[in-house]
Amino acid sequence: MTKKFLIVVLRFHGDVLLTKPMLDNIKLNFQDSEIDLLVYRGTGSILEEEKAVSEIIEIDSSSKENIWIRLRKEYYLWKKLRAKNYDYAFFLTTQWRVVPMSWALGKVLKAAVDDRKRRKRLWTKSFTYIFPEALDSHIVMRNLSALKSLGLEIYDKNLSLDPFLLNEKYNSLRKKFTLPVNKSYFLIQPTSRREKKLWQKEKFSQLIKNLADKDCLIVITSGPDTHEIDYVSEIIEKSELTDDNKVLNLAGKITLPELAALIQGCKCFIGLDSVASHIAASVNTDSVTLFGPSNLVNWKPWSDKARVIQKENLEDIKVEEVINLLDDMYIN
Repeated sequence: MTKKFLIVVLRFHGDVLLTKPMLDNIKLNFQDSEIDLLVYRGTGSILEEEKAVSEIIEIDSSSKENIWIRLRKEYYLWKKLRAKNYDYAFFLTTQWRVVPMSWALGKVLKAAVDDRKRRKRLWTKSFTYIFPEALDSHIVMRNLSALKSLGLEIYDKNLSLDPFLLNEKYNSLRKKFTLPVNKSYFLIQPTSRREKKLWQKEKFSQLIKNLADKDCLIVITSGPDTHEIDYVSEIIEKSELTDDNKVLNLAGKITLPELAALIQGCKCFIGLDSVASHIAASVNTDSVTLFGPSNLVNWKPWSDKARVIQKENLEDIKVEEVINLLDDMYIN
């Protein structure tokens, strides 16, 4: 009999990607299982082509609509979830909004993450089991502990996207953007939606210029938002590099799955504490990630090929530190 699973993760793109080991282990426990993801609109795109995912159910993170319209939408969501007849459900985030979702599922094995702000009867009694927050472990391990809490075995702790699917995308992108066949490239994503995770534009410009002087092709990417595209344009302008043979600006021109394909094909990814760094880990590519005050234990890219430079104030990281690390990786 097919087992049906629901994974609820109402946060950002990176949080959704870090559920991938859960998907793989569910399939290793129940080969014929059906797995749905419930996510905020747009955040599930990185997993939209994964064969393990049956459906990505999207909801709005917030709405300016009146309370009755919002309640009606939630009611239809609850009806849909109940009609799915899930066997297992995992709640990886702690918004009170998920409690009526849990009630709507009925008598289902349900695990929710612990939160000291939620240690009230309304929360704890709405789920079969409460599993611990990450604390001193990685988010990937916390997510896998959710499976263990409801009796599933853990067979594989890797974070990996399907390389064959990405190869197909890469070949298409290489032709579309005339990426050289016999020349390696560095891929840099200098943007983040959170200002405290941003490195100075001037430093990215210096880094790009330094790499270009070493005869490296630099591919620069960003999300689709206009301010991110403009941010990248300013960085390139400050670098004074306008030759497409030196710098290829793909800001806002590719999807997240396409970004994964490009990162899989690059020599090294350089970026910030964001989904792109987790993507680099998921495609087994060398990476350098610049971290500020985020908890490194919880959020470091889940890969032995990931290098991190962290300072409490991200702006204190020097260009020379990044260059020296890259030299250690590829010259020494």
